[in-house]
Amino acid sequence: MFCSNCGNEINDNADVCIHCGVSVSKKNKDNPSHLAGAVSCCFPIVGLILYFLWKDDKPKSSKLVCRWMIAGIVLWILFYVVMFLLGFIGAMSDSSYSSITYVL
Repeated sequence: MFCSNCGNEINDNADVCIHCGVSVSKKNKDNPSHLAGAVSCCFPIVGLILYFLWKDDKPKSSKLVCRWMIAGIVLWILFYVVMFLLGFIGAMSDSSYSSITYVL
């Protein structure tokens, strides 16, 4: 983690910054939230924004959000590929039935 006073990197378990001596607050601990991850999975732009907001202060949370965001993008792509294939197969089967009805 980083000191809020001087900005130098310090140990995650430190109570006092070794560079400037200021007490480090425990409220800024990096506890990743899966709720933020799930939101970034459904809305990848939110994940991108959260990643850039948290990448310096909360590296664990930003990494988790980035993973959820990538998973969401992959799921959206798979969804569209499956829907395209189902539509293509449906169109092909409809055209074969229509040609049979015209012949008869």
